[in-house]
Amino acid sequence: MIKLIQNIRRSLTAKICLLTCLLLICACVLTYGLITWMMPITYTADLNQALALETEDLIRQLSSSSLEDCEDLLIRFAAEQNAHISITDTAGNQLLNIQSVRESAPADEDNNGAMQAISSTFSFSASSEDVYQLTVVGSAEAINQAAEALGRIWPWLTAIILVISALSSILYASMITRPIVGISRISRKMCGLDFSWRCDERREDEIGALAASLNQLSDKLSAAMEELKTANRQLQEDFSRARELEQQRLRFFSAASHELKTPITIVKGQLTGMLDGIGVYADRDRYLARSLAVMSQMEGLVQELLAVSRLETAGGEAKTEPLSFSALTRDCLDAYDDLFRQRNLRLMTTDTTEPLWVSGNRSQLEKAVRNILSNAAFYSPEGGEIRVAVSAGAAVGFHGEQALLTVENTGVRIPEEALPHLFEAFYRADTSRNRQSGGSGLGLYLVKMILDRHKGSCQIANTGEGVMVQIQLPLCSAPGALPQHSKIPPS
Repeated sequence: MIKLIQNIRRSLTAKICLLTCLLLICACVLTYGLITWMMPITYTADLNQALALETEDLIRQLSSSSLEDCEDLLIRFAAEQNAHISITDTAGNQLLNIQSVRESAPADEDNNGAMQAISSTFSFSASSEDVYQLTVVGSAEAINQAAEALGRIWPWLTAIILVISALSSILYASMITRPIVGISRISRKMCGLDFSWRCDERREDEIGALAASLNQLSDKLSAAMEELKTANRQLQEDFSRARELEQQRLRFFSAASHELKTPITIVKGQLTGMLDGIGVYADRDRYLARSLAVMSQMEGLVQELLAVSRLETAGGEAKTEPLSFSALTRDCLDAYDDLFRQRNLRLMTTDTTEPLWVSGNRSQLEKAVRNILSNAAFYSPEGGEIRVAVSAGAAVGFHGEQALLTVENTGVRIPEEALPHLFEAFYRADTSRNRQSGGSGLGLYLVKMILDRHKGSCQIANTGEGVMVQIQLPLCSAPGALPQHSKIPPS
């Protein structure tokens, strides 16, 4: 019972249905009660009025007859009106007493209902001087029968009232609450941040206005949620990027301090040994030359650190110009010709006959190309082959043709797990960080920074014969069709 009451409290349909049913039952019961109460009163009044009119007509008929001849008239009147008639003289003697044949008891003994008595004086035509008293008593039998009939049919009326009230209240409640229940269901889904549902009500009343407002609210909340999700994703990406940059900066400073600490420690030890004249350090000329070589390496490292710092922090505009990428590559190859000869490396070049124009800063692009060529020279075994090709073609992730520089050195191979990290600052595949087996680890990092600022890219992969490095740069129009400056930090 408690659960039923709780369900009714939570359901608008049940509340409206129950309230409507109670109102209909009360209205029907009240109507039936009023009919039961008013019908005898109304019926009695109508019978009294009719009996009074008939009695007046009877007196007119009696006035034209005699006492001896009026009995048949009175009997007929009593039968028609279901009444009890008596005639008395002025002394109170009863001359005639006629009872309706439908009555089962005398008028003074009939206790079945209310009786109407009409008394009037009259005179017969034969003895006009004598005055008589006519008394007509009406019967309440018809009224009592109607009341009894209403009493007999009340169980059926009650059942009909209950059935009609229940069906009507259910139909009424479902028609009234159906759109409200639908709107409530959709609002609960909106509370769960599900905005895919919409109210389909096409009404023009307040419920239709509520449904339209709910649809507009759903659209606005959905758009706001999408904006919040996009902003949240962007914020997470920015946060991840900032954290990654911070980690890269920490790794950069950690590696830079390590790279600088090693040569400083070596030079400090050599100078201390030479000052004290201990053991082999007594030969100062020999170890001064070694110290100078170490300082030269440290100078080169500092120059690379300065180049990285200028690329990362410079905010000014660097002058750009249309450059022939083929000519720039040939100049870099000429500059490294002696290095290739010293290491006994064979150089194979393939150059396109068409001019490949790129827009950029010449000194920065030259540095990127030279770093690639120097890596190919230092990491190739003696007697190896270096293949250099300049061409135009499509590149993955770029629209339109690109200027492509491909450098492949044979006889070497990079561990597959090291390939994704080659462009990180101070990263070297040789974990010993021996200067004899590699540089500072900033060369490819500088290449990536320079190409990023020129909207280019660089990929490194192992081939069947060695290692291939490819640079992609976007082509531009011939000289004279380009803007004079673009935002590329100076090297």
